[in-house]
Order: sequence, then structure tokens, then C-alpha cells
Amino acid sequence: LLQVFPLKPTSTPVLQYDNKYVFNQLAKLNDIRNRMAHHEPICFLPGLPIKDTNYVREHYQLILQLFQWMQIDEGALLYGLDHIVKVCNEIDQL
Repeated sequence: LLQVFPLKPTSTPVLQYDNKYVFNQLAKLNDIRNRMAHHEPICFLPGLPIKDTNYVREHYQLILQLFQWMQIDEGALLYGLDHIVKVCNEIDQL
């Protein structure tokens, strides 16, 4: 698994960027993927009718971070498709 992420940070005594760490990061993304696939709202606090885009923003940043670790040019890959921050800003303005 780690070979897919050649630019991941070097492990330290405090934080180990090992298979378990990377797997846990991917599991977080799978959780939001499942919520979207089941048409669950992702712009509210869990169980509350309070809008909050932090959950989406954090997962989006994680995706971008993993792209960097994989040496993927996210700007080129997402060109014309990347509206996450704009949509989150619009939701926050409501």
C-alpha cells in the first residue's frame, strides 16, 4: 500500500506514516463516499439541523493531500470539476 504514496511524509517517533495510518485515512474517505452514495446529507452537524461544511472541507483536504502523496497533479486532474470550496462557501452564506 505504501508504494502508492511515494511522497508521504517520513515517519517520526510521534507519528508513524505506516500502512495502518494510510489505511485509516482511506477509511475516512470511504465513510464520506458511503454517506454520499446513500444520499445522506453531508453539510449538517451529525443528528442536528445545523449547517456545517467543515466535515466536507476536511475530507476534501484529505483527498488533496493523498493526491500529493501519490504525485498526482490535482489541478490538472480536477480542472473544470473542482467546485467544492465554492459550493461550501455558498452553503455557509445561506
